Amino acid sequence: MSTIDSVVIHKLVKERHGRATVVTRSSTLNVTEPVQKLVHDIHGLYADRTGKGYGRFHADETNYPASRILRKTFKDKSKSFLEASQDLMKVLATKAGQAPLATGGYVLMAQITDTAKVRWFLVAIITNIKGSAINDDSLEVVDSVHVDLQNLRVAGRVNLTDWLKGEKDVRYIGFLKQRGEVSDYFKLFLGCDELIASTEETKKLVAVLKDFAKKSGLTPEQQEDFLKAAHDHCSDRQRNDQPLILETLTNAIWPDDPQSLQKALTTGDVQISDGFVPDGRSLKTLVKIKAKTPLWSVEIDRRALTNGQAKYDSEKHTLTLTNLPENLEAELRSELG
Repeated sequence: MSTIDSVVIHKLVKERHGRATVVTRSSTLNVTEPVQKLVHDIHGLYADRTGKGYGRFHADETNYPASRILRKTFKDKSKSFLEASQDLMKVLATKAGQAPLATGGYVLMAQITDTAKVRWFLVAIITNIKGSAINDDSLEVVDSVHVDLQNLRVAGRVNLTDWLKGEKDVRYIGFLKQRGEVSDYFKLFLGCDELIASTEETKKLVAVLKDFAKKSGLTPEQQEDFLKAAHDHCSDRQRNDQPLILETLTNAIWPDDPQSLQKALTTGDVQISDGFVPDGRSLKTLVKIKAKTPLWSVEIDRRALTNGQAKYDSEKHTLTLTNLPENLEAELRSELG
């Protein structure tokens, strides 16, 4: 299980169309069992969500000071975790105040070290919800208040390990991506310069879908149907220049158990941004196999491999095509006499 190195909760006070203020703690929280459970639950929920954006810290640390604040804490060691969290609350209040529809809540910040020794900085805005519970002694129904994790909407994290390595091409910031200004202000608070390369995102998506199809116990024909459904859904977004929403995709092409496909899209180091317009050329590899040499090129539909019109022999390194069209056969006969 992950280790919680530091954790604190502050409060962001904000009504829609109102100004934002903060209430901060004067000390970090003791890592008690309830605190551990809450942090691990939030971290797990965040990791399992598909609707995320990814990027790196913005170069402009004047307007986006989160990176400077975190650097003083996790690299320079000149600022305590508590001081950093209090400074970040000021930044959060400024950005939230610029978003009329943003609302407040309890702001949890934690430093976590996972089982792979990767360090994370996690921040989430959570709220309480009123409900009912049964008193175990009297069997009476009583009011109960608990943290509303089911509706976790605003959260993000920084991979401190990757960030401090200084590798230029690594996306070490992630955040839950919503439609509208709530997602935007939180991204600005983190100072995240979101990087979305449609071609790369599409290639990663295609790779995960192919792997999922192979590991799901599907017959070759079922794999074809699954990949074609994915291709058709994504191609429709591409033709209409519409962003791809991963949750919508999983519900559409794997309706009986969309959560399992969502998990495949978020497991491990898979970082597929939500909201990119798919790349048409990369999508073709879901339903087509193609290759070329200086002397020939070939493109075949995956269905040809299952219905026998294309046969691959791995030992002889040959690909045999059948049911040739008449015009091709006529041209070959003419060429070869």
